[in-house]
Parts: sequence; structure tokens; C-alpha cells
Amino acid sequence: MLFNRRILNNTDMKKIVFLLLTIVNCVVSNSQTATHEKTAALDTGLPLVSEEVYQALAQFFEYDKNIPLNAKIISKDKFEGCNKEKLMFTGVNNSKVPAYLITPNNGEDKHPIVFLVDGIYGSKERWLQDDSWPKGGLVTKAFLDKGFAVITLDAVYHGERAYENDFNPPPWPRSFPYEARQMFMQTAVEYRRALDYISTRNDIDASRIGFLGLSMGGLITFEITSTDSRIKTAVAGLTPIWKNPEYQPWAPYTYAGHIKCNSFLMFMGNKDPVYTMEDAHQLFDLIPLTEKDFVEYSVKHEPPKEYVKMVTDWFINNL
Repeated sequence: MLFNRRILNNTDMKKIVFLLLTIVNCVVSNSQTATHEKTAALDTGLPLVSEEVYQALAQFFEYDKNIPLNAKIISKDKFEGCNKEKLMFTGVNNSKVPAYLITPNNGEDKHPIVFLVDGIYGSKERWLQDDSWPKGGLVTKAFLDKGFAVITLDAVYHGERAYENDFNPPPWPRSFPYEARQMFMQTAVEYRRALDYISTRNDIDASRIGFLGLSMGGLITFEITSTDSRIKTAVAGLTPIWKNPEYQPWAPYTYAGHIKCNSFLMFMGNKDPVYTMEDAHQLFDLIPLTEKDFVEYSVKHEPPKEYVKMVTDWFINNL
């Protein structure tokens, strides 16, 4: 018997992933109907996701760990007197992921590390700029001053990876929920690949890993802390809570009930148009941890400068 063999290219793989996720979406929609009475009984406005649906979706955050990282240090320089390296490693579908790793120059042999995950339309560069949307330079300098290393990537379609989307802006989730789904989930997997990388470093304490994600980064923080047990503590800020069925594969309430880290901080803005505070508190209630905290700021969808000290103190106390 003869078989027609061919190698799947990136386009083929994306079609397969799209088909599988479409099937999962159908399961999610059916699950909504089945759990309607349960939702009402628990008095929550957030859709409930069954264990079966969660497990099906969690599979899309898995990856072949035997694929080489091919990590390379592209350049070395200084940031505020600390050691800054530009890295490149292999992500998903043979993507090339650029990253910055900055380590304190405090004489310690090993450093705890915080992963920084920006919002949509951001980039790794914003974590070096004091006046950027995440106040990134202020955050990075505060962490380095307290002895934390930091690492941040360019997400899919962002920063140096704009060419992946023909140099168009990244897909806005409300307009392109399925394109956004691919962007969120692939970026989460690539942060898991970055976790693999830092475990190879002699100057990083891989038992002390934290995550800080804002907006899109908050979504990814919920996803990755529920699917990867290597993270010790996490902070998610200004995380969108959109309840349409097509958002469920990447929505935070899909993953909140399975968070695996030791502690978790949420901070939200009570004037933010991308969620209600009622939904924010209900999302927080889904997190199955005793060591958790919720902070409310009087802001829209932009973190205030005050959050820099708050998150720094959080990682000092929990990492």
C-alpha cells in the first residue's frame, strides 16, 4: 500500500489548530446551556466552564518540549547599571521570539525572576520606558533594585514581530476574537518556552518565578498560571472580562478556578470600560487560593504610578 506523505507547513498547522479550537468552541457553547441553572444557583454573572471543557482548552497550551529552543544571546549591554541581554529563541510553529533578560548587579549568584507581560499594542521596549503605558521602566528599575531579574518577550504580532501580521496592528479582540485567540494562546505557550530557557541559566533561581501581566498580559497570566505549575506567585492587572461565547477559550474566568501558584494578586480600575467591578470581584472569587488579594484603583484602563510600589512589595513578600 502506498501513502501520500507531505510535511505540514505553518499554514497547515494553523488550519488544524483553527479547526480544533472551533470544535472546542462548540463544546463551550453547549456547556453554557447545560450549566445555566448552575450559574443562576451560584449567583454569578460569569459563564461557568466545566472541568471537561477546561481540560480540552488546556491542551492548547501544551507543546513539544523536545523541540530545541535554539536560544541565542544576540547582544549584551547595560540598563541602569544592570546586565541586559537580548535573546532569541524558537517559539511556536518555528517562530523566532525576541526577549530582554535583565539581571541585577548586586553580587548575588542567583536571582529570583519576574516575567513581565504587556498589554495589546505593547512590546518589550515599554518595560524600559518610565512614561510608557505600563510605567514599565519604573517597574523594571524597582524590581532590579530589590534583587529580582526580569524577562519580557515580544508577543505574537507585537514589537519586532509585527512582520508576522504584515505590519498591521495586532487584532483587536472584540473585532477579531478568533485571530486574538490565536495570538493570546500562542504567546502564552511562548512564555512557557521562556520558562524552559531560564531553567537553563545558572544565574536564575528557577524555584522563585513570578508573573506580572497587564490587560492582555493579565489574560495570559490567568492562562499560564492555570496550566504551568512552575510559577510561585503572580499579579494580573486590568484584565478584560468579556463574556461572549467566542471569548471563552481565552477569557480569564475559564482558567481562574485552576490557578496553580501559591499566591495571586488582582488589581483593577473601577472606571475601566472593559469590565464591571462586579465581574472583577466574581473573577477574583473563582481563584482557589487562600493567599490572594484584590486591589481597586480609581482609574480607567491604565495602571497608576502607585501600582509600581504595590507590585514590588507583593513580590518581595511572596517571591
